[in-house]
Amino acid sequence: MHYTEDPLMEGPRRKHRLVLEAVGTTTSLFGAEKKLYAAGCEAGDWMDPRQYTGAAHHEGFDQHMAEVQQKVHRETEAAAAEQDDRPDQEA
Repeated sequence: MHYTEDPLMEGPRRKHRLVLEAVGTTTSLFGAEKKLYAAGCEAGDWMDPRQYTGAAHHEGFDQHMAEVQQKVHRETEAAAAEQDDRPDQEA
């Protein structure tokens, strides 16, 4: 399941946002000028300083978010397993 459709990613998606910083321009063969960006994650745990167009950074950020999704699922499963190991607290 893609991270944008995963209910467990609702909170992390708010913390992890793609941030693009304009760092220059490039000119195509036909003379069109395109902005180049460095990219990072608003949560501060991913950065790509290479100068790419914005669309190229989306692929790297998508990979980062897939890794975040895997981590969220591991933590959720570990918490559920820990909860199952505890004796019932009701008196």
